[in-house]
Amino acid sequence: MEGMVTVENMAEILGNDTFMLDLSGSWPTAHVENRMNNQSDHREFIHCTDLDGRICFVNSAWKEFAMENNWALGGTKALGSNLNAVITDPQTRHLYSLLMERVRESGRVARFGYRCDSPDCRRLMEMRMQYQDAFKQFEFRSRVLHMEWREPIALLDSRQATRSSDTLLVCSWCKSALADQTWVEVEQAVTKLRLFAADSLPCISHGICPNCSERMSRFARQARDPA
Repeated sequence: MEGMVTVENMAEILGNDTFMLDLSGSWPTAHVENRMNNQSDHREFIHCTDLDGRICFVNSAWKEFAMENNWALGGTKALGSNLNAVITDPQTRHLYSLLMERVRESGRVARFGYRCDSPDCRRLMEMRMQYQDAFKQFEFRSRVLHMEWREPIALLDSRQATRSSDTLLVCSWCKSALADQTWVEVEQAVTKLRLFAADSLPCISHGICPNCSERMSRFARQARDPA
């Protein structure tokens, strides 16, 4: 993927109770080398779903994060909602289902990295997924590994009302965008597509890029059959 760090052997099994996928390779190279503008966020964002996939718990940090990022499904609105309604990309929903099945069957914890950016901030995050048999629910714990501020990108602002009929595909995992048949960082996509001069911005549609699809599919297969 253009502009990305290449990380070999992305999936590995750690111990008997944890399997992990490292997606730190989705962090732009220049920013891995220079994090002078990094900020810290030590909160832990927790949400839980029941066996039917309905969100049954979110902690206060999760609610704060949702409000800060203008999520449509923020705060108490999330309770009772189905997780599949939040994950709009079919392949990502499928991968989540595979991982949830695995952690439930094995009693192990799944750990994987992902990007969760806002218009003015890049975030590399880690998710810990586990099944709590006593409560018959899945627990998802997220934390920020790295974050840094950037110039706000209007394309990613959900409050941007003026949108064209065009659609820009963004990877759900690494937040790269498909511009002229190439997956690049969003800033590069804005430049390649000359969106800074556009009267209206394209709508955002979420999918999964080939690199992340390969990594996550391999991770899910390994998680299902670690032997």
